[in-house]
Amino acid sequence: MHLVKEKAELFGVQGIDPDEVTFDLSKAVARKDQIVQGIIDGIYQGLKSNKNISFITGRAEFSSPIDIKIDGKSLTSKNTILAVGSRPYLPDIPGLEEAGYITNDEALNLRELPDSMIIIGGGYIGVEFAQMYNRFGTKVTLLGRAKRLMKNEEPELSENLADLLFQEGITVHTSAEVLRAGKDKNDSFVEARVDGEEIKFIASKILLATGRIAHVDNLGIAQAGIDMEGSFIKADDQLLTTAPNIWSLGDANGGLLFTHRATYDGPIAALNSVKGEEKKVDYRIVPRAIFSEPALASVGLTESKAKESGYDVKTGIAYFKNSGRAKAIGQRNGLAKIIVDNKTNKILGGHILGPRADDLIHEVVVAMQGHGSLETLTKSIHIHPTLSEVVKNAAKAAR
Repeated sequence: MHLVKEKAELFGVQGIDPDEVTFDLSKAVARKDQIVQGIIDGIYQGLKSNKNISFITGRAEFSSPIDIKIDGKSLTSKNTILAVGSRPYLPDIPGLEEAGYITNDEALNLRELPDSMIIIGGGYIGVEFAQMYNRFGTKVTLLGRAKRLMKNEEPELSENLADLLFQEGITVHTSAEVLRAGKDKNDSFVEARVDGEEIKFIASKILLATGRIAHVDNLGIAQAGIDMEGSFIKADDQLLTTAPNIWSLGDANGGLLFTHRATYDGPIAALNSVKGEEKKVDYRIVPRAIFSEPALASVGLTESKAKESGYDVKTGIAYFKNSGRAKAIGQRNGLAKIIVDNKTNKILGGHILGPRADDLIHEVVVAMQGHGSLETLTKSIHIHPTLSEVVKNAAKAAR
């Protein structure tokens, strides 16, 4: 819908009244459900067809490091791997229960489009859902507690994206301290302190995007001998918990909470627990992405983190506005930034805000995986005209 409304004339499409373009949320959600269910069915089919797997469903709880109860039935396990994931963190905001709220789980299953929404949280989830619902037609207010959105990303990229969200009509407040929430007739409200002033925001929905914690409720963690580290399971670099026969992987361990991180963990936990190997995880090059438009994707260290780690840093930046392909597709916002060790020319990190950034970042991922230097990118031949040339140009700028 956004592409039709904003870009149709650019591509020579006429006769479309932007005010007449409509969106059916229920149909979009139904399509999403169908895709997700197909993926789930495929996974379960693979599990059930594997003769080496006994597939049991039910609620599990440890009674000791080797004893597990599943819906009251007892099971003994010499070794166990936990893949329990995470759940939304619910902050202690006075009046929040009375006001009512949804998390990203419910936000993906709404059948009717809310006319307004307050999103609390300026990280990945908050930004993605703010833009998505704003483009659907909801009036969105985004409240972030940090000084800038996506506080752990490169400032040039996160501030640029925040500006683009504002230009799209999203009300963005950073350094916003949420004080309380409640009901205001048929709507909900959130009061926050912004730049020393208390402001009351009113909307029909409140979406909490305030982070995630390990999904270990009623799992019997203490009985299993597993220690927690804050809100997450304590596990070492071999994914072994404080119980000598229990390994844990993915979101439940904290750190980078991404599906691809959990997928990476899986074989390591399996080899260590089943074959007694001592393989270690290497999170140096786990990529991350915000699925906004333009997308924001990163891997490795930011410039500030690299300096804090003691590196003599040099950087290179290239802009999509100078890319022939970006001009052709009408998506010229954004930039690519490469972080390099000045002494060795080794790539320490890559950060991209722009069209298909979530795909383009893998150029840097592959280079870093092979401990590549700047020449890995600068000397490789890139097809012209493509967006990937922006990544190469950023590396050339660093050189």
